Amino acid sequence: MADVIALLGGGILQTHDPVRCAGQVCCIHNSTAHHMVAWPQVWRSDWGGFMERQCPHGIGHPDPDDLAVRTVEGMGVHGCDGCCRKRKDEAP
Repeated sequence: MADVIALLGGGILQTHDPVRCAGQVCCIHNSTAHHMVAWPQVWRSDWGGFMERQCPHGIGHPDPDDLAVRTVEGMGVHGCDGCCRKRKDEAP
């Protein structure tokens, strides 16, 4: 059964079945331990459909786990305040 995620500003997003991504990185079902993992997720259907993480300053940064499975050039380009940069103490 697919998951349903509430969207900011109302609405819902129906996602794929967790079995489909079992054992793989998935920004919804199998997030990695990146430093943005606790930030709220925002689905960006207005930009072709990708997942962002909203930093404490309200800026959207592409979810690293979503970027890891995409092959579209330039997907990581965004208006940035530096919050998405990997911390020096974060594991590779």
